[in-house]
Amino acid sequence: MAGFKAPVQSKPKASSKSPGGTERKRPRQCRAEAQAVQDCQPPMAATAKRRRAGSGVHDSVLKVFVSHVKPNYSQPWCSDAQTSSTSSALPIRMKDGSLRVITNAHSVEHAALVQVKRHRQEQKWVAKVLCVGPDCDLALLEVLNPEFWKGLQPLNILPGLPALQDSVSVMGYPTGGENLSVTQGVVSRIDLVEYAQNGVTLLGVQIDAAINNGNSGGPVIDAKGNCVGVAFQNLDGSDEDGAENIGYIIPTEILMHFLADYMRNGRFTGFGSAGIYTQTLESPVLRQALGMGKSQSGVRVKAVEPASASHGVLEPDDVILRVDGQKVGNDGEVDMEWGRIPFNYLLNKKFPGDSCNVQVLRGDSAGKVKKMSLKLVLQRNRNLVDVDAGGPHNLPGSMAPRYIVTGGLVMVPLTQAFLESAFGEDFYDERPSEMPVELLNLVDHGIRESEDHEKLVLTQVLASEVTVGYSELEYEVLESFNGIKVNNLKHLAELLDGNQDVYQKITFMSKEVVVLDSKKAKDSLPAILAQNMIPMARSLQL
Repeated sequence: MAGFKAPVQSKPKASSKSPGGTERKRPRQCRAEAQAVQDCQPPMAATAKRRRAGSGVHDSVLKVFVSHVKPNYSQPWCSDAQTSSTSSALPIRMKDGSLRVITNAHSVEHAALVQVKRHRQEQKWVAKVLCVGPDCDLALLEVLNPEFWKGLQPLNILPGLPALQDSVSVMGYPTGGENLSVTQGVVSRIDLVEYAQNGVTLLGVQIDAAINNGNSGGPVIDAKGNCVGVAFQNLDGSDEDGAENIGYIIPTEILMHFLADYMRNGRFTGFGSAGIYTQTLESPVLRQALGMGKSQSGVRVKAVEPASASHGVLEPDDVILRVDGQKVGNDGEVDMEWGRIPFNYLLNKKFPGDSCNVQVLRGDSAGKVKKMSLKLVLQRNRNLVDVDAGGPHNLPGSMAPRYIVTGGLVMVPLTQAFLESAFGEDFYDERPSEMPVELLNLVDHGIRESEDHEKLVLTQVLASEVTVGYSELEYEVLESFNGIKVNNLKHLAELLDGNQDVYQKITFMSKEVVVLDSKKAKDSLPAILAQNMIPMARSLQL
């Protein structure tokens, strides 16, 4: 299967890798995701007149320069070598009249410095990152200097979706030169797409115009000069015949959801998810066994996440017939004006905390079935092996590194960022031999048992007298501390602080056990930290 790539033009200084510029294939199980966003109005138009996609629009295409400092999630007290990249952006006017800049989230990931330059101008202006939406790969920037905005026209954001075969122009600053580049194509597909930045599946528009490194964050313009989307990724066709010139843009519907989220909450909260796993019902025998009538259609609930608000509301073997009044087909899709699409789309259009009404068919032990109307409270989609390195106690999208060193044992959260750091960004496809099977099973099948649930990993054992006999252990998944199941990194810190036992007994999923003398582990810690040049025993969040 071809993979998605988020194109950022990178200029590495001491490393050949840069944030956002490499292929990311995120494992995701099929689940029901994400009422139209009624209070999500488009940003104010830059002008009442519709402009042609000519020089006036060209002048509103910005170039972004970013210096990245990416943490080393395997050794989270230090960082990788600084890298730099360039990408593209567009100016917009918010609903409150303020002027802002839109680019991709992967363009400003781990940013130490962000600068923006206007078309045909030499000066770079410092920009501040106001909000990052990792799930939809969008970022909102602010340029405080009023000189930057003099004569700069915000682009007109066109609500709705373009039609199939509509002509569009991708504008930006891709690799191959320094000046503005414009490529043309047509809209070829509208569907749910896996966003490479976080692996979340959201609405996307496929086009046949080239989207290359550096195009990320640039506007996609229709024939009348309106912005109909933001360029963000392409299909890597290196291992699939015929997959050439397939690019993807973030439609304005997603952009407006992101902006409305920021205006409503002052931060990114995400897209609606029900936290359930479903199965299509294209088998007539299965439909009959579930008690469905000939005129009924829907999807079967396979499982409900224990941490989701749907837990205790929906049950396995429930059949979802309708979502907010729209009939769900046996293929799991619903009819829209522009075509059929998986019913997840109806949930994606809502915000976490919003509710949706579902009609379900439920059977009892006596074989009787009844139709029920239920209300589900939606939440942001999060997997056990999370893409948010900052964890459950930080804001959505936080990438802050976290760790604990106790008696020479280095513990970190099991996140996508850690796995990429330890085993490479293509770990899921390559499945390196040094990657323990417990980690792969958690990536593929792990389910959060509570809202703040995360798994912890022993990354290494720092050599000392206290850790004699344990030096070969690495990449072990923590299960319990002194017989108490550990829920997350903060919980482990609390257990360590409150420990009055003579020993620290640490049990792993592999059934390996580490036992340390509590007093010696505590007394030796300063020397272990100093010898390994680790500034503190815990990350700042703890």
